[in-house]
Amino acid sequence: MTDSTAGPRALATLTDIRVFDYLCAAPATRTQISADLGISKPTASQAISRLEENGLATAIERPSETKRGRTPERYALRDDFGHLLALCLQAEALQVRATSLSGRVLVDRMYPLTPKSSAAEVEKMAATEIARVHKQLKSPLLAAGVSQAAPVLRAEAQRVVPTVIFPASGANLAGLFDAEIPVILDNDVNWMALAEASETEGSLMMVYIGSGLGAGLVIDGKLHRGRHGTAGELENQLLGDKNLREVLGEVGMFQTRILWERLADQRTWPGFLKPLSQVLANLVGFVDPQQLVVTGPAVSEELCAALAEELNDKLLVPVSVRPSSLDAQSAAHGAIAGAREVALLNLWENYRER
Repeated sequence: MTDSTAGPRALATLTDIRVFDYLCAAPATRTQISADLGISKPTASQAISRLEENGLATAIERPSETKRGRTPERYALRDDFGHLLALCLQAEALQVRATSLSGRVLVDRMYPLTPKSSAAEVEKMAATEIARVHKQLKSPLLAAGVSQAAPVLRAEAQRVVPTVIFPASGANLAGLFDAEIPVILDNDVNWMALAEASETEGSLMMVYIGSGLGAGLVIDGKLHRGRHGTAGELENQLLGDKNLREVLGEVGMFQTRILWERLADQRTWPGFLKPLSQVLANLVGFVDPQQLVVTGPAVSEELCAALAEELNDKLLVPVSVRPSSLDAQSAAHGAIAGAREVALLNLWENYRER
């Protein structure tokens, strides 16, 4: 690309990105695109033509109308351009979700796990699903997001540190993909925090209460993982000479996979909420988020209210405590969003304006 063409081509790409983003919401005509984006009809037509030539968009039939005259064509993004994949490993299940670039869910399957499920079994299951999704969708895999309920060390070679909560936690899911596929690996609560942050304003701390405990912090839209990626590991926070996992273990609340099951009995709440609130009070008091969002299979409005009462009694300034606005699959939302970001970055870097 010469200096004389770089400017016009860069502007054309920016226009194409705007039209692409617009079509992610719903199919539209050139006239609708022109009016809603504030660009001329010829500019909208040129952008559509380039998106078509690059395999991203296609004309679709419009339902017949009673009005006379030519029915304008509508344009939609092509699902077969490529797909995104999320593998989400929790103690209770392995979730496999695939979407198009526009966000349409193409595959969403959940495979229950038992306390005896091994890392090797989960890896085999995930590998089978990756191949199955490819065969089912018949489109290239553009990028993948892997979510694991275990600490993820973010160094030159990312790796998962197995947790005592369940034997399969150390499964090498990120290593199942071909080398040319971009793969983002992260802790499940970090993905949950990013997903929640996309639905709300302000800074937040996400707290997961399920088979284990974890936290994720988002400030100004940025996830703070820490130098090694272990910033949200609540279980290792100290209470005197013991960590939170050991303190909860002494009252029978932190054995393999049973934390959220024990919390179904409200009589266990005081022994759980007191040490948890002590740890959270230190963290919330230091980073001062606008809200604390709680998620996981053990979470209810009542549990959040009890946590808020216990926590705010220890804080100088009270913090809002609420359940997550997303469902139990919020890690999949975050992992897909992370994969999409990488896929779009690669797409527009290699995009050809014809």
